[in-house]
Amino acid sequence: MIRTGALAYLDSSVIARAVLADEAHHDATRDGLVAARDRLVTWCGTRVELASALRAAESQGRVVDAANVTDWAFVSGPRVMLLPGDPATIVPLAADIAGRQLVRALDALHIAAALTEAAMVAGDAPLLFVTGDQRQAHAARAEGLEVVVPV
Repeated sequence: MIRTGALAYLDSSVIARAVLADEAHHDATRDGLVAARDRLVTWCGTRVELASALRAAESQGRVVDAANVTDWAFVSGPRVMLLPGDPATIVPLAADIAGRQLVRALDALHIAAALTEAAMVAGDAPLLFVTGDQRQAHAARAEGLEVVVPV
């Protein structure tokens, strides 16, 4: 899923797929993230998105103890690094992206974080934008990111 030497920016949809056992392609996604351990980044808002998604899953009986499942992604599992998300940089760019692309607000924020903060972390290494959302994938490609849609 994530080639060796690349830095992968993860959208919340991919992390949710890795932690929710009833999601399509759960095992392959989870294994791919664990294999890419320490080469994974995301915007700090992803933790909020994931907590919300997992709480909803918990209320539906799809997961037990959503807080511990959230911690797996950032602490004990693949250890996804949270990027701070400087609003002075990310918000104007996300607004521009939302004005050019048919994309939801949070998806535009993810793309902006990848284009700015993740690109700085990646340096000379390839940067991959990993998402399970086809509309976001299209927008990210249009903004010049190399996109991976895990299956």
